[in-house]
Amino acid sequence: MWHQTTNFSNGVNPHNELTLANAYRLWDYKGNSRSVAYMTGAPAVFSLTQVWQTRMAIAGIKTHTIDCAMRFNTYAISDEALRQQVSPESIADSITITRAFTPYQILDAVQELKKNEVVFILAPAKQFFDGDVAFDEGLFLIQKLVRFFANAHERGVALFVVERPSYAAPAFSTFLTDMKPLVAGSSFNLANAGAADAWRLRYSTHGRISKEILSLPGSASMRESTTSAHLLKNTPLPGQTAQMQFAFI
Repeated sequence: MWHQTTNFSNGVNPHNELTLANAYRLWDYKGNSRSVAYMTGAPAVFSLTQVWQTRMAIAGIKTHTIDCAMRFNTYAISDEALRQQVSPESIADSITITRAFTPYQILDAVQELKKNEVVFILAPAKQFFDGDVAFDEGLFLIQKLVRFFANAHERGVALFVVERPSYAAPAFSTFLTDMKPLVAGSSFNLANAGAADAWRLRYSTHGRISKEILSLPGSASMRESTTSAHLLKNTPLPGQTAQMQFAFI
């Protein structure tokens, strides 16, 4: 699989040491006040999600991914772990993945989620606009998906939905309209800031921007850290394997 490393670690205007790489802390994913979060914007949102999952795993937080469009990349997890001088194998058990490539598989996967799970759902809308799915059926099922999200939230599941900004399918606007009240309290938008590896992340609550983080290409110290990570990557520790093994459910 082709893979390009994306570095989100360098924050220009961090809030209390908050950078793009740890901005998941803005999301309330635990307790009775947990929110459903939504992130969209540049294609790099999917890479950023996996950086967050890596940081969460290092912090002892287990996450589950429902990957609906081949957006989960083990190399992104491995790269970020090595940047943090952590063995990728040591966190592999903290990240589990379900592949779901049809509307019915996605609906089943959401229904099976359990209380207190922290779940990232990658590109769920895409499969509902597949050419094999009739328009009326796709519209009915994607509205059902939003209801299942709401039900999972009520069961105590922490949901983080990551989706591209738009699809040509008319039903996508219905999906966004239905999702809006559910994710109003926690929305992220990632945009390129005019150069490679330059990013602007805006975090909004109830329609108002609460935080904005600007990340520019890495400083000399960040480049040194990345170089050290690649050196570590090429020198496995005793008993390690070269390939990360994740639990696919």
